[in-house]
Amino acid sequence: MGKVAALGLVTLLFAPASLLLGLGALLSPAAQAHSGCLIAPSTSSVSTVAGTLPETARVVFPLPAGTWVRTSGFGMRVHPITGVRKLHTGVDFAAPTGTHILAAADGRVTFAGPATGYGHLILIEHTVDGKRVATGYAHMYADGIHVKVGDTVTAGQYVADVGSDGYSTGSHLHFEVRPGGADAAPVDPEPWLASNGAADVAGGSAAGDAGCSDEGPASPYNGTNPDGLVDDPTSDGQITKRTAHILAEVQKNFPDSHWACWSPRPGTKSEHPLGRACDGTFGNSIGTAATGHALDYGWKITNWLKDNAKSLGVEYLIWQGRIWSVARAAEGWRPYDGGGMHNPADVTGGHFDHVHWTARA
Repeated sequence: MGKVAALGLVTLLFAPASLLLGLGALLSPAAQAHSGCLIAPSTSSVSTVAGTLPETARVVFPLPAGTWVRTSGFGMRVHPITGVRKLHTGVDFAAPTGTHILAAADGRVTFAGPATGYGHLILIEHTVDGKRVATGYAHMYADGIHVKVGDTVTAGQYVADVGSDGYSTGSHLHFEVRPGGADAAPVDPEPWLASNGAADVAGGSAAGDAGCSDEGPASPYNGTNPDGLVDDPTSDGQITKRTAHILAEVQKNFPDSHWACWSPRPGTKSEHPLGRACDGTFGNSIGTAATGHALDYGWKITNWLKDNAKSLGVEYLIWQGRIWSVARAAEGWRPYDGGGMHNPADVTGGHFDHVHWTARA
């Protein structure tokens, strides 16, 4: 399929009213690279996502908490630009220009670029509760897109800036949900967000240097005898050299996190007395569920550990009632059943107050 034809298909699927502008508008230049450390968008194209996407870790609201006002819901309405009564295929949230737009779930970008009527559009496909679903984000300016086709994203990741491009009467995010994928019929995003427990994410509204952070790629363990024991800096016990290396890398990149590793735990099957596991909190305490900044910071660290799991030697992670392992990475995050030792519905048993990671033996 040629570029113009493919983009025309996106227009047909996502913006019927935009046909009034004609396909000629689709030939506008691709978004330019954004300054700083954000990902520069590539030339726009439609990409088919092959295979099964891993299950998302969570669903989040697509704008930071406290930055938006709902202005138009899903359903039939008189279009504010064309004056034609037609289906509004998403929901509009007014927000200042430059407000961060967040990926609603883990997934892969299938479109990022100009789309008539939508201004500039991002489409992301996900697996949510075992089912394929696409989300759409519209009305960004060209330089407000910070992902490209083929990029994998995590829930809550900053992917774009709110703008007012295309058929728009003011700065806002037009957000769509299409169960089944990008070519499926849209549904009302608000009950979908609610039914999937969409979490509010804290964050500033100015683009500025957002997307940049102090953490970097993890340094792999290059020593000998990774299972050898060394003193645990978080207790009076000992942990493996690999565990100590992972802990040092996490603390270097996330100095505001707090960790406890070795513990005796008699009569309990656990990697902690073996010195292969650590538990972290993020401003909250054990027994108090992570919320607000603690929840966001916890996800940031957990996703970093997941992304660096192979180089660090992390075997698996447990956080927010879910488990992820290197051995079953293709499945994404899976429901955590407590491992036969813990009540997964409990704040601590379900790891809603702390993240657990285990180092590879």
